[in-house]
Amino acid sequence: MRLLQRNDNGVFELTRHFAVEELPSYAILSHTWLSENDQEVSYDDLIQSNAESKPTGYSKIQFCGEQAAKDGLEYFWLDTCCINRNSSAELQEAITTMFVWYRNATRCYAYLTDVSVKKTPRSVTADEPTRPWELAFRRSRWFTRGWTLQELLAPASVEFFSAEGIRLGDKKSLQSVIHEITGIPYEALRGDAVTNFTVDQRLSWAANRQTKRKEDKAYCLLGLFNIFMPLLYGEGDHAFERLRQEIDRKDAENAKRDYLLTTLPVASEAAFNSRHNQHEPTCLPNTRMELLLEIEHWLESPDERCIFWLNGIAGTGKSTVARTVARTYYNRGKLGANFFFSRGGGDLGNAIKLVTTLSRQLAARLPPVRPYICEAIDGQEDVMGLSLKDQWQRLIINPLSKLHFNHPRPTVLIVIDALDECENEGDVRILIRTLSTARTLTNIRLRIFVTSRPEILIRHGFTKIPEVEREVFALHEISPDIVDRDLSIFFENHFSAIREERGFDDDWPGMRIIKRLVEISCGLFIWASTACRFIREGRRLAKSRIKILINGYRSGAGPEKQLDLIYTNVLRNSIQQDYNEKEKEELYGMLREVLGSIVILCSPLSMESLAKLLAIPLDDIKDTLADLHTIFNIPPQTSYPLRLHHPTFRDFLLNKERCSDLDFWVDEKQAHQALADSCLALMSKKLKSDICGLGSPGTLVDDIDPDLIERCISPDLQYACLYWVEHCRQSGRRLADGDPIDRFFREHFLHWLEAINLMGKSAEMGAIIRLYHALLMPDANPRQLPFVKDARRFIFKFQNIIKRAPLQTYCAALSFVPSTNELKFQFRSQMHPWIKGIRIAEADVPAAKDEFNYVSDLAFTPDSKQIASGSNFEAVRFWDVASKTTLAKYEGATDKMSSVAISPDGMTIAAGSDDFTVMAWDIKTRALRYSIKAHSGWVNSVFFSPDGKILASGAMDETIALWDALTGREIKRIDNQSSCVNTATFSPDGSLIATGSVDGMIRLWDVSNDSEDIRLILDGHSGCVNSVRFSPNGNRIVSGSDDMTIKLWGTTTGTEYMTLKGHTKKVMAVAFSLDSHLIASGSEDKTVRIWDAVNGTAVAILRDHTSGLNSVLFSPNGKLLASSSFDDEVRLWDTNTWALVGKLDDFEEDINPGILPSRQSSTISTGEMMESVMPSKGHSSTITRVVFSPDGQWLASGSEDATIKIWLRKREHHKLGGHSDRINDLAFSPDSDLIASASADKTVRLWSVATGVASHIFEGHSDSVLAVLFSPDGQLVASRSNDTTIILWDPSIGVALGKVEGHSGPVNGIAFSPDNRFIVSCSVDTTALLSDLENNAASVMLRGHTGPVNSIAFSSDSKLLVSGSEDSTIRFWSKLGAGTGVIRDTLPINSACFSPDSQLMASCSIDGTIRLWDPISKSAVGSLNVGTVVRNLSFSSCGQYLETDRGVLNIASFNIPSSSSLFSSTRPYSLFVTHDWLRRDMENALWLPNEYHATDVATWGNLIVLGHSTGSISFIEFRI
Repeated sequence: MRLLQRNDNGVFELTRHFAVEELPSYAILSHTWLSENDQEVSYDDLIQSNAESKPTGYSKIQFCGEQAAKDGLEYFWLDTCCINRNSSAELQEAITTMFVWYRNATRCYAYLTDVSVKKTPRSVTADEPTRPWELAFRRSRWFTRGWTLQELLAPASVEFFSAEGIRLGDKKSLQSVIHEITGIPYEALRGDAVTNFTVDQRLSWAANRQTKRKEDKAYCLLGLFNIFMPLLYGEGDHAFERLRQEIDRKDAENAKRDYLLTTLPVASEAAFNSRHNQHEPTCLPNTRMELLLEIEHWLESPDERCIFWLNGIAGTGKSTVARTVARTYYNRGKLGANFFFSRGGGDLGNAIKLVTTLSRQLAARLPPVRPYICEAIDGQEDVMGLSLKDQWQRLIINPLSKLHFNHPRPTVLIVIDALDECENEGDVRILIRTLSTARTLTNIRLRIFVTSRPEILIRHGFTKIPEVEREVFALHEISPDIVDRDLSIFFENHFSAIREERGFDDDWPGMRIIKRLVEISCGLFIWASTACRFIREGRRLAKSRIKILINGYRSGAGPEKQLDLIYTNVLRNSIQQDYNEKEKEELYGMLREVLGSIVILCSPLSMESLAKLLAIPLDDIKDTLADLHTIFNIPPQTSYPLRLHHPTFRDFLLNKERCSDLDFWVDEKQAHQALADSCLALMSKKLKSDICGLGSPGTLVDDIDPDLIERCISPDLQYACLYWVEHCRQSGRRLADGDPIDRFFREHFLHWLEAINLMGKSAEMGAIIRLYHALLMPDANPRQLPFVKDARRFIFKFQNIIKRAPLQTYCAALSFVPSTNELKFQFRSQMHPWIKGIRIAEADVPAAKDEFNYVSDLAFTPDSKQIASGSNFEAVRFWDVASKTTLAKYEGATDKMSSVAISPDGMTIAAGSDDFTVMAWDIKTRALRYSIKAHSGWVNSVFFSPDGKILASGAMDETIALWDALTGREIKRIDNQSSCVNTATFSPDGSLIATGSVDGMIRLWDVSNDSEDIRLILDGHSGCVNSVRFSPNGNRIVSGSDDMTIKLWGTTTGTEYMTLKGHTKKVMAVAFSLDSHLIASGSEDKTVRIWDAVNGTAVAILRDHTSGLNSVLFSPNGKLLASSSFDDEVRLWDTNTWALVGKLDDFEEDINPGILPSRQSSTISTGEMMESVMPSKGHSSTITRVVFSPDGQWLASGSEDATIKIWLRKREHHKLGGHSDRINDLAFSPDSDLIASASADKTVRLWSVATGVASHIFEGHSDSVLAVLFSPDGQLVASRSNDTTIILWDPSIGVALGKVEGHSGPVNGIAFSPDNRFIVSCSVDTTALLSDLENNAASVMLRGHTGPVNSIAFSSDSKLLVSGSEDSTIRFWSKLGAGTGVIRDTLPINSACFSPDSQLMASCSIDGTIRLWDPISKSAVGSLNVGTVVRNLSFSSCGQYLETDRGVLNIASFNIPSSSSLFSSTRPYSLFVTHDWLRRDMENALWLPNEYHATDVATWGNLIVLGHSTGSISFIEFRI
């Protein structure tokens, strides 16, 4: 970009060409060109010093240069002379980039040569009543030209000047007039991104504008649409056509970006200008002036202070300042994003949607960053699954770092208010640390303004940020005189409104009263605002209410006490005094119930919803709140949410010391108890199967009208579904088996799952049930605990489908949950009505390992000869290392063993269990030494001190307990700063305990004496810390975290030495080698990684586990590394070569781990359940064929395990053994008495269905037999093979009758003619062979295809044949072998067949499309893409269905008229299987998990049978 400047001689001259990154600040001129272009000063005129020879054009340069100088700018730009129009490249660049040049200009001057102010030769402001120039302004040519449109919209501000150079106003002050002239929306004029407006809207703004050249009508809009296209002057109107094409292409890109952005969840009410916040105040004029000025200085300063923390005690006005800052910089176009936290505000009360909300706002407010944010979303499958730190890096920092701006660097502001109201302390800690990364951006100045109370956690977080990177301001430390001044202005402003409303005297209430109220407010703006509302709500009693406030003042009481007094006065005034005591008590009770519920709500509710939740009449709610507008924001519509004006009322109402009038005090625990009961009652009443009446169980959430969900799951019911467990937790209630929660869960769990997923809250369902699980105690909940664990398994396994199709809760989830899961039995009656029943013959192999409740510990004996591990059942497992065989189990717990340790002397083994106990055994005798009820939460870690005298345990109850290792006596207990202990360990000298916690912190506790001092806090991970270990020399600590990193720390100073990255999922375990030189890590990504502990390089990656890793440990002799995984498998590795030494043997419980042994006897409680626990088994390998007998009584299955099974009524009747290789095909005889099998062992076998005995073995093929087929009369069996031949067999005597030869490649298909006279075959050799069985004539070779022939079939009258080939053709043949026609398709054909009346022909191609053809005209009459590849198809005997290897399709699905000659159908509907869905009449009915995808399909009526790759077989019966 080339600019203009005035040289030392006062002459305007052009600068050199500036690169984008080095551009100085500049002004820019917007104007209309003179009617004669040659009167404008051009680039050549300036180069040749002829500028002044064109006085009219030169005057524009003079004006712009002088005005820029007045504004402190040395450089400026004009389009007439700063562009060398002789250079097509430069002109192209200028026109393409001009929008950006105008947007980046420091000042933009619109010079209107046709608007004169000669009658008023001074600056005229827009708010003057008379503007003589306005008519000329409205008629100005500037508003009619094409190029000036972008010049109006691109800059943040445009200043308008008359022909005399007099300032008329700017885009903001004149926006109403400009809006009327142009029709451009106010939002666009105020600076909203043009991308926020539709293409048609933007085009309409230019519709009536003119350009001198036709092409410019398109080119002047390039910037408005962010389009690049070559300039082709001379193309005329075609330029606009090209522009529309480019806009359409860009629109498609934007549509994709819009979709990507919609995948980011947003807290819709978080912004300062959301509907929720629209009535919240900003600072009054002339208040907070000094503070706002300081904030402005910080924001604009070039230093590294990227964070401004405004802190202050409750009620000092922090949020009002935050809103003012947000509004101010929003208007200036510098506000990038904002988030206003609010405890009890649902999404506003936590940080779950913080980063995604900020990112969405940034994309809207800062268009250049939009594509980079979308790119980040597109590149990450589950952004919400990332840690807060990683979300911030991916969605905020990385996209912003890719922007390119001119110097000086632009400022982008992010405002975060009320950080102290974020309910998760761990998130607060991580967020403070994460925000400071704003300093890493070098291309822009990212400034983050944060407000909060000065709580210890937050104060500590900000002190960790270097002073040069932060600004801290304490509101409560502002000079009292300044605060009192601002409060006086505040009171006077509000009293002015009251005077006007009530008609009071102009001097009411007087400065003396205002001064007194200022004094009483003690510097609290919340007191002042509450007082003003209280006085205003008094209406005609406003004066008396002032007296109440003044008379109630207690000198020296302090700010909090004054606030308590005003809240008490407001509450007392809401209760009329003309009630008797009994009536008053009733009113007080109602007041406590309603107010207590409102203040403890986890998310705001409307009066209507609150009434339904509490089962209180709406009128009672209205009456209770009628006089409490002072405290609550009560909208006139009862369907809008109620909100507290300020959170200090919650603090007051729930604190017995502060709310001294017990008529109003709310017992918080009792209030939570009452709300929990209300939630349960409402859910029990309203929840049901298919609550939205969807009908079809495959309906996707994305396809459901949100209004339907809102109507069927009302806000009160949604609230109950989300927060019933949270209220139960906060009530402190002790749960018991058989209590209302237990009964609700056992009856409505699936209904709740359906509702929570319909609500779009699938991400929360796991956390809610996990919290419920944590509330259960082993001694009080022996029935609930295993049931809730099974519920968590249920969610874990099926969460991906039920969040997409919630009704699959009653279909896929209930169908495919393991029979060992109690929910299968408990909810069997809730199976979706479409499904009558499902029976699964599970694979005849060991059951899959349970990965849900994995263990987290390994322990070697000191001599490295034995190793112990926790387990998914109630015992510690113990192995011999050399032989890898099992040695012993140490039992006694009532839940799984999560942690294990062996004493330094090798005599004792200790373990921690999920039943909250710590146990110790004698290793040799296996005798239990002691069992301690050690904690009130799961015990995650047990560990011995180096001298063996102390056994320590860490648990989910946020404590570490130290025990006498010999007796089990408690020595001390350490509170882990309110954070659950995931992992803990002693230092080598025994003086320290390191804990890794859920909050992402590592704490070092000094246990060398009686104190419980914390030595260090290691703060660096952005996710839960799962494993912590000291190096053997004690100098270092290594930690692994959910954030996928391993960190190395110094134990003396806490210095973070290095971060190791490489794992792609959570790091669950870490360990040091004996010499401290190596680190091993195990991750959910199923790998063990070895690292050099000195330089951090990767040494090795160990891959063999089939499940995530949970523990790694070096043996004491250093020769082995042990690793264990979620599926309870333990592997050993050689530390010299990193080769796998082997896997430790399974214990008996490992082989069937789906259910704990302690539950097995109680689970199998009925005959029905016994049947489901011990059903018939399937095969041990992939199912290759399932086929029904012609009479539908029998089913045969074949497998790669070389066995055949015959099933009667869904139960195994015979198992047929004899083949030595996989079964390729099965076929029943027409009378259903025999079954033939074809095998890869080169033989065909014939079996009696009734007895299961092999009657004949047919040998004769020299390669794998691919298929077998009975003739229609059952007199022949034909087999085809890879050996290129077909052999005909007599099934009655078991001899070969003949061999059909002639093919030169494997035979792909065979078919008998319906009259039994012919057999035809097709081959990969591109031919078909037609053989006459009656006359024994030579086979006829059918030639014509140019690719492998995949199928061939006869018509029902045996006169015609049809073949399909990979050459994408279908050919027709006579029974004599003559070609009679061809159909050319576009893709290879897998199969083709005739309908029974030969009026239709069907074909299937490799893209999953099935087509119906008219065999006479050879034209397509219908098509259907079935979503999966169909290999074989034929018409049913009635002609109404297509029978395929994936199920049955109704011809009606093709929307063609049915032939009247076809027989009527006996099927109730069609059943068809795609890749992952079972469909009923082409509607998705049952989702199929990966392990239940079908390898073969057979149907009979309303029964469908699926074979699976695991060897299992599913029998699924639908209701008729």
